[in-house]
Amino acid sequence: MFARALLRLRPFKRFARARRGSAAVEFALVLMPFFLLTFGLAEVAMIGFAQTSLDFAVSETSRQIRTGQAQNGGVTEAQIKTQLCNELNNFIVMGCDGNLFLDVRRFDSFVDAGNNAQNPIQNNQFSGAGMGYQPGASSDIVVVRAYYRWHVMTPLFEPVFQNISGGERILVATMMFRNEPF
Repeated sequence: MFARALLRLRPFKRFARARRGSAAVEFALVLMPFFLLTFGLAEVAMIGFAQTSLDFAVSETSRQIRTGQAQNGGVTEAQIKTQLCNELNNFIVMGCDGNLFLDVRRFDSFVDAGNNAQNPIQNNQFSGAGMGYQPGASSDIVVVRAYYRWHVMTPLFEPVFQNISGGERILVATMMFRNEPF
């Protein structure tokens, strides 16, 4: 009986001693973590690049409001949003239709601006309702917020990178300033 058990184990012993194909086995073990790391790093880089692009676009577009060019030129919300989208797409092509949201508000003081910050993310859902366009007058305090709905590219990383449901991440750029005297 013991001899039969040893006969059954003989192929496994031969398999354990064999060294042919060990590189293929090791490569198979390392392949999945390598690709996960590579795709995760690419996803983080793209999100960071998109966030930096959004920050730059808000900074450049807000300058028109801060200097009074938008108010004196009669620039509408749609025109500001188009300019923001154009600035955003200077570095990376990002679809603005349905993904870019703009909120421009004037406040009486910096304290009011900080205390009245509305969070459009509620219950893992993003709502663009309640956003407006109030560029203010000379010496008014204005807060410009831009929200971009980023679609997570790697499905495996959706639970890690999403901050709303549906595999999406909301990127936010904010600029607070006092309008120049114009």
